[in-house]
Amino acid sequence: MAKKIMIVDDEQDVLTYLGTLFKDNGYEIATAMDGKEGLERIKQFRPDLITLDIIMPNQSGVGLYRELKKDESLRNIPVIILSGVTQYQKFFSRNHHTIPKPVAFVEKPFDPSNLISLIKKIIG
Repeated sequence: MAKKIMIVDDEQDVLTYLGTLFKDNGYEIATAMDGKEGLERIKQFRPDLITLDIIMPNQSGVGLYRELKKDESLRNIPVIILSGVTQYQKFFSRNHHTIPKPVAFVEKPFDPSNLISLIKKIIG
């Protein structure tokens, strides 16, 4: 059975590109365009890994990340922050003692082969 990746990003071209990249590498995917939709889809899809943008409408990636880490049934899903925001630490500095950091941060634009290698290290 294929490992599942949830892609949360507000840019349709990024969703399409990542979806194709992940499918071509044998992963099952689901997508969401903001944190609010992302949380609902994550609860239904139960992914093995989440890629998460930071700046999105309705609910930011930061807000979604904090909700994930506070939910016992979702907190152990690895999250890769995939964003053009280079100073991501400031977004995670609040409550950093109680909320663990993401497993990785990948800056856009990214190298697709490096991203796939990272995902394979994390979930196979």
